[in-house]
Amino acid sequence: MADISFSLDGRKALVIGADSGIGLACARAIAGAGADLVIGGIDPAKGDDLAKEIAAASGRAVSYVAVDVTREEQVAAAVDEAVKRLDGLDIAMNNAGIPGWPGAIQDQSAEQFDILFNINVRGAMFGMKYQVPHMLKAGKGSIINLASTAAINGLAYCAPYAASKHAVAGLTKSVALELADKGVRVNAIAPGPVNTGLLASMRAGRMALPSQTGGAKVPMDRVAEPHEMAGAVVWLASDASSYVTGALISLDGGVVAA
Repeated sequence: MADISFSLDGRKALVIGADSGIGLACARAIAGAGADLVIGGIDPAKGDDLAKEIAAASGRAVSYVAVDVTREEQVAAAVDEAVKRLDGLDIAMNNAGIPGWPGAIQDQSAEQFDILFNINVRGAMFGMKYQVPHMLKAGKGSIINLASTAAINGLAYCAPYAASKHAVAGLTKSVALELADKGVRVNAIAPGPVNTGLLASMRAGRMALPSQTGGAKVPMDRVAEPHEMAGAVVWLASDASSYVTGALISLDGGVVAA
């Protein structure tokens, strides 16, 4: 039987959008699986404390870098700094995202649409743009992007958000094809409802609209906790998923199946 390893021992990882929620849970799990880690976000004071906490819990080298994913030069600098600190890059997760502003399509503004796409889509694109060359140089790597079940199904009164996550899925699949024969894998997770500030904001906004109840019924009859997304991310980062690229993996309590 082949040796299937879920270990990330000796790997070098960057998680962008790790200040809270899914990104933070995945950063903890990646370090816990053995990788040295740089986490990126928009709150340096909080981020430095989180890095120290993760380092103490995992025994790995963990540090923080400030990055605004809407600024290409900041993403480029953050990736370069991570590579410098880690002496390479094997794993990258592009997690930064916002829910946008729930509302009917006729009430959506161009400014809100642009802010949403600048963070959710351009952030993932800029991340891959600067992560990929380092992985190509090494001849290996795994990139994990954050999509959503809204990248698979529609989401009434959140059309721009759903469109942004469809775009992330399209970026993921397309870049995966570009790199499939070069040792670099690109995948995305598609969470359903997860107990984060993003979910609370989105549900509150939708419930304020006529005839809305905040979301579809989850067959498992509960929302997920952020740490429940982390196992799939560690798997995608590890050699256990060596034949997986271009995948959009639903972690949704059965929402898509229903």
